[in-house]
Amino acid sequence: MQDQTSDSRVRLSDAETILDSITDAFFSLNSNWEFSYVNRQTVATLGCESKDLLGKSIWDVYPGTVGSDFERMYRKAAEERTSQTFNSYYPDHDRWYDVNVYPAPDGLSVYFRDVTARMREEERRTALVNLTDIFRDLSRPEEIMYRAAEILGQTLGASRVGYGTIDPVAETLHVVRDWNAPGVESLAGTLHLRHYGSFIDDLKAAKLVVVNDVDKDGRTADFATALKERSAASFVNVPVVEKGKLVAVIFVNGAQVKNWSAEELVFIREVAERTRIASERARNAAELDKVIAESERRRRLYEACLENTPDLAYVFGLDHRFIYANKVLLRMWGRTWDEAIGKTCLELGYEPWHADMHDREIDQVIASKRSIRGEVPFEGTNGRRIYEYIFTPVLGLDGQVEAVAGTTRDVTERKQTEERLLAADRRKDEFLAMLAHELRNPLAPIAAAAEVLQAPSLDDKLTKRTSRIIARQVKHMTALVNDLLDVSRVTRGLVRIEKSSLDLKSIIYSAVEQVRPFIEAQRHHLHFDLAAEKAYVMGDQKRLVQIITNLLNNAAKYTPQGGDLRLRLVVEANALALTIEDNGIGIPVELQSQVFELFTQAERTSDRAQGGLGIGLALVKSLTELHGGTISCFSEGRGKGSQFTVRLPRHHVAPDAAVNESGNLHPASRPKQPLRILVVDDNIDAAQMLALYLETLGHQVLISHSSTLAIVRATQEKPDVCILDIGLPEMDGNELVRRLKAEPETAHALFIAVTGYGQEHDRLKTMAAGFNHHLVKPVDVAKLANLLTQHRP
Repeated sequence: MQDQTSDSRVRLSDAETILDSITDAFFSLNSNWEFSYVNRQTVATLGCESKDLLGKSIWDVYPGTVGSDFERMYRKAAEERTSQTFNSYYPDHDRWYDVNVYPAPDGLSVYFRDVTARMREEERRTALVNLTDIFRDLSRPEEIMYRAAEILGQTLGASRVGYGTIDPVAETLHVVRDWNAPGVESLAGTLHLRHYGSFIDDLKAAKLVVVNDVDKDGRTADFATALKERSAASFVNVPVVEKGKLVAVIFVNGAQVKNWSAEELVFIREVAERTRIASERARNAAELDKVIAESERRRRLYEACLENTPDLAYVFGLDHRFIYANKVLLRMWGRTWDEAIGKTCLELGYEPWHADMHDREIDQVIASKRSIRGEVPFEGTNGRRIYEYIFTPVLGLDGQVEAVAGTTRDVTERKQTEERLLAADRRKDEFLAMLAHELRNPLAPIAAAAEVLQAPSLDDKLTKRTSRIIARQVKHMTALVNDLLDVSRVTRGLVRIEKSSLDLKSIIYSAVEQVRPFIEAQRHHLHFDLAAEKAYVMGDQKRLVQIITNLLNNAAKYTPQGGDLRLRLVVEANALALTIEDNGIGIPVELQSQVFELFTQAERTSDRAQGGLGIGLALVKSLTELHGGTISCFSEGRGKGSQFTVRLPRHHVAPDAAVNESGNLHPASRPKQPLRILVVDDNIDAAQMLALYLETLGHQVLISHSSTLAIVRATQEKPDVCILDIGLPEMDGNELVRRLKAEPETAHALFIAVTGYGQEHDRLKTMAAGFNHHLVKPVDVAKLANLLTQHRP
C-alpha cells in the first residue's frame, strides 16, 4: 500500500511537471469553483502569484467573469460533463482569450491562451475589408473621409480621427468634419498648429508624426496642457503631399498616453492611403461623369489628365484586350500605341501567371460590377518594381459593364521605406538594450565604491584602491560616450582627417601596444606576418591607430581565451592590405553583409562581458573610407573564426620625421601661486568633488549652485578663475559668463566652461560667449590642473 501511494505521488509530480512545461496556461477548479491548481504559464499570463488564486473562488478573484461567456461555458461544462471551446473578451484585462474547458472528476480543467494580438490583427484586417465595402458605395470624398475616420477611431479606440486641409504658409489646419468618441468635442474649424507644438515642421517635410506622450515629446512638451484639453495626450499625423507640397493631414488622437505599435502605424498609413486613393478615385469618377455628359472637348480634357498623371492608366475591353493606355504605361512597357493597343497582357510579355491573374480579375469585375484592387511585382523598362492597382467597371447607359478601367501606382519606394523603418526600429531597440547594459556595468562598481568611501574607518590604501576603481570605470563610461560621438561625427561627415606620410608598420606597433594588455589578459597568442617592403601611407595617425585597435579588440573579444590572433601586412604595387585573423566564434553567414552597419553586434554570451555598442565596425568602415580605402570581412561561419582586411592606397614617399605619439599631459604639480577659484554647478556632488580636487592642489575654492548668487559672490570675492557649468537652471553658463565679464571685479578672470556637450558648434558657442577654455565632462583633471598652472592673475 505504501508503494502504491509513493507511485501515485511520483505520477502526480510528473503530471505537474508536464503541465508546468506546456505553453498554454492551465488551471483546475474543484466542485466549489475554487482554484485547486495553476501552472506557471497561468501565473505569467494573468500577472499574479499562485497563492493569490489557490483555494479561492474564481467568481471572487475575477468578478468580471460573472454573467460573461466564461461563467456560462464553465457551468455548461460542469453540468453537462462535456468539453467546451470558446473565444471571448475579458474587459478587466482588456484581452482576448481562447479557452478549452474539460470536465474533471472533482471539477473542471481549463486551458487558455492570450490571443489579444491575433484578435487585434483580425480587427484591423476586418476593418480594412469593411473599409473597401464602404468605399464601394460612396461617391463623395467628404463622406469617404468621414467613414474612414470612423473605422479608424473605433478600431484603435481613439478619441478623435479626422481629415483637414493645411495652409503651410499660415500653418493652419482647417477641419470641416471629424469623427469623435462620445464626450469628445469636434475640432471643426481652423486651428493654428504652432499653438500646439513644433510638429508642423515634420509635416512640412512629409514625415509621419508619432507622439506617444505629449508631456515627454520635445515637439509638444511646452503645449501639453492645451493638447490634453483637446483629448490629444497622444496622436499620429499622416501628411498628405501633392506635387511635393503639404496639402492636408489625417490625424488620429488618443485621450490617453499610448505607445503606438508598428502594426498600428502600418494600419493607420494603409487606411490613410486607401482613403486618399478612394477619395481620388471618387473625384476622378465624378470628373469622368462630367466629361461623358458634357462633350467631346471634355473627353479630350480628361484624356489629357490621364496622359499627364504619374500613375499608369488603362482600359480593357470585354475581351481582355487593351483599348487605352496612357503615355506613362506605354513608356513602362517600352511600346508604341500601335504596338500595344489591341493586345492582351500575355501578348505584351506579362509572365503567364501574371496574365492569368489579371484575366480572372477582369472577369470578376465584369461579373460583379465591383472594383477590385491588388498589388503585384512587374519588370518593365524601369526594372523590377512593386505596383498597386485597381480595376473598376465602366458601366454603359443600360447599366451593363462595357469596359474595365484601371490605374496602377508604383509603390516600390513606400514598401522599401516601410521595411527600412521596421529594420531601423529593431536595430534601435537592440542598441538601447545594449547601451543600458554597457552603462550599468561601470555604474555597479562606482556605486559600490561610493558606499565604501562612506565607511567610518577607511585607511589610505583602501581609499586609493577605491579611487582607482572609480577612475577606471569613469574612463570606461567616457570611452562609450566618446565612441557614440565619434561615430556620429564621422557618419555625418563632420570629421576632417589630417593626412601626412606615415609608416604603417609603426602605426601597427602603436596599435598593438594599446591592445596588448587586453590580449595578454585573454591569454591569446598574437602572430605577426609583416611584409619586408616599406609600407608608407598618407593618413591620419590617430585615426589609423583607431582602426587597427578596434579590429584587434574585436578579434580578442570574440575569441575564447588562449586563442590565436594573426596580423598580416601585404605590400602590393599600389595598395597595402592589412588582415587581422582570429580563430574565434566566427560570423554567421546571414550576418556578414550587415557587420559594418551601425548597431550590428555579434551574439552576446556570458563569457564576453565586455559587450560593446555595435558601433566599432561602422566607425572603422567610415574611417577607412575617409582614407580612400576599403574594408571587408570573411568567415566560414559559426566557430570558424573571422578575418577582416583593410586595403589602403600605398604612398611611395617616406615620412619626413618621426611622429610624436605621446600626447600626454604631465601630472600637475602644486602651483607656486594659489588661485581663488569660483565653481558654479547645480549638481552639488559634482561641485564638491571638483572643489576637493582643486583644494588638494593648494587653491582656495568658492562654490555656488545658483547663477544669480554666483554673480553676487563673484563681485564680492573677486575670483581669479571661474569654472562654470553650462546647463544651469536660472541662466545658462553662456549668459552667466557674459554677465561676469561685464562686472569690473571679474572682467579679467580666467573663464573655463565645463559641460557634457563636446561638439564643435558647442565649443564655438562657449568661445563666442566669452569663455577661455571648454572642457567636456567628465573633466580631464590633469588638463584642468595644467590650465590653472599656466594662468597668471
